[in-house]
Amino acid sequence: MTWTRVWLLLLALLLTACPKRTEATLYLLNWADYIPEELVQKFERETGAKVVLDTFESPEAMLAKLKAGADREFSLVVAPDYYVLQMAREGLIAPLDKGKLKNLANLDPFFQDPPYDPGLQYSVPYLWGTTGLAYREDLVRGPVDSYAVLFDPEAQVGPFLLLDEMRETIGAALKYLGYSVNTTDLEALEKAKDLLIAAKARSVGFAGGVEALNRILGGDAAVALAYSGDVLQVRQEDERLRYVIPKEGGTLWTDAMVILARGPAQDLAYRFIDFLLRPENAAELAQYTQYATPVAAAIPLLPEEMRQDPAVFPPEEVRARLEYLKDLGPDIVLYDRVWTEVKAR
Repeated sequence: MTWTRVWLLLLALLLTACPKRTEATLYLLNWADYIPEELVQKFERETGAKVVLDTFESPEAMLAKLKAGADREFSLVVAPDYYVLQMAREGLIAPLDKGKLKNLANLDPFFQDPPYDPGLQYSVPYLWGTTGLAYREDLVRGPVDSYAVLFDPEAQVGPFLLLDEMRETIGAALKYLGYSVNTTDLEALEKAKDLLIAAKARSVGFAGGVEALNRILGGDAAVALAYSGDVLQVRQEDERLRYVIPKEGGTLWTDAMVILARGPAQDLAYRFIDFLLRPENAAELAQYTQYATPVAAAIPLLPEEMRQDPAVFPPEEVRARLEYLKDLGPDIVLYDRVWTEVKAR
């Protein structure tokens, strides 16, 4: 065999091992276990396209992956609301062509002009929920209605975990101290840092959302900061698990679908977004995840038990105590410093 033929054979093998991203495939980056396989298969049947799903465990990991070059590999990303404008500033996502989204009007008016992306220039809401306290009722030795169970030694009701998510955990400390979860006041952030360092010393560690709930189920902890839908999913396995929004308030968040500016199959990404805005599909997504849907016409399609559950759809007096985590622009470094010091101590 000549060297030319050897070289051609090696080149063919390399090309086979590194297939190109195609316009007939939607490459989706999403949180783990955040969409039912049946819904994905329905989209594939309707369009004749294939969906390739990859997952992430934290917003920081997702953003780092995209900035390392994966923004050319994915078509569509489900991102936390407070990352949308940052991703736009960094050129990762493109402004939406709303002419390709005929079902956008199905959104509840509340979600058509959100503070994290005014006018929905770059994103479309996927699901929404709250962040509060999860606990196992048989393991706590007192009331769980305040962040004091994490931050006041005298109010501690059992072993607790801290959520391994920067903005939510710092936000909880700020709320307990009476500040906004979006404050850039240096004195407030210093107080929050000291509070978190003291809480860390008394805690049983940090954990991601699902891991924290699994550890509560296993009896390793009694309380943790958690996302509402995660708790409701896991509660189906163990009815002793409870969820409450603390009296100080908490965060209301929306995960949002964004189309990557340099990603493949962008037209297919629009079709997928529009598919999820159809009421029957939005209801199926919400029922699977146990998170609230922003599609107003989907709510009557949900089981009555879910529609009436205040952990899914908080009443107005509770929502009044909730805040969105805002994009802080360059001031995010203030939170990065606090988080670095908390993790290092």
